[in-house]
Amino acid sequence: MARALRIEFPGATYHVTSRGDHREPIFIDDDDRRELLAVWAQGFERFDAAALAWCFMDNHFHLVVQTRHANLSQLMRQLNGVYTQRFNRRHGSAGHLFQGRFKAILVDRDNYLLEVCRYVELNPVRAALVRDPALWPWSSYRANTGADDAPPWLDRAGLWGVMLGRDIASRVDERRAAQRYRALVASTRDVNLWEQALRQQIYLGDEQFVDAMQTRAVPTRRHSSDVPKPQRARPLTLAQWLARCGTREEAIARAVRESHLTMTSIARELGVTVSRISRLVAAWEAGGAMAKESKGNAKGKT
Repeated sequence: MARALRIEFPGATYHVTSRGDHREPIFIDDDDRRELLAVWAQGFERFDAAALAWCFMDNHFHLVVQTRHANLSQLMRQLNGVYTQRFNRRHGSAGHLFQGRFKAILVDRDNYLLEVCRYVELNPVRAALVRDPALWPWSSYRANTGADDAPPWLDRAGLWGVMLGRDIASRVDERRAAQRYRALVASTRDVNLWEQALRQQIYLGDEQFVDAMQTRAVPTRRHSSDVPKPQRARPLTLAQWLARCGTREEAIARAVRESHLTMTSIARELGVTVSRISRLVAAWEAGGAMAKESKGNAKGKT
């Protein structure tokens, strides 16, 4: 399967997940969890990055991270690679611990940082492991709500600053921000974040955010081998897709999925609304799924 394009630039914020190979556990015991935290402390310092939220589950972890340099891939290769070595040495095992590459979603920090941090810290509650996120010891929730001290690599002040809309300047600000964040997490635990704001599987934000981020989506020579050939080549324009495809719906859908054109830009070029473009793409994708199902049913009857 082709690898998704990585967009890396100084100051980027990501929601990162890594799962165990074949969904196997990545922790055997609490010593393993403490080991990964130690690896994170070293890695964040070395690569000048900071976490804003995190959570360990049995077979995967969630991490909201801001990179001060364009080095997310290097950071995650270090974190997962070193932890795998230590895990294998400790348990007398060998081979891969994590399933393929990590998944990274670029987050609109201004509009979705608080939402994605809340999502991460509520994972144990949604999994019915605890009734209250404060009861789960393996997340950033207690630190981000002021109940525990924050490790140096957790940018709690940055999160609190977003909560208040200004820099933290006093103990009063800290207490107010912690209280507001606690209330935010408790307010609506079933927000469907990904269906509302995930775009093209790699952006968490609106169409304007996608437009802005795609101007940065130019792989460097050093990282070009990580990008599939269709993404390294110059993408087809909407006009080229319209000339190649049998229907306008297919052309628009392929322009979005394969050329990574935004629905906003396509709507502007065609003189229609973004919602119209969205409906056309959804209709074409649904038609493709129905065609595959019909083909599969036909094969089953032969």
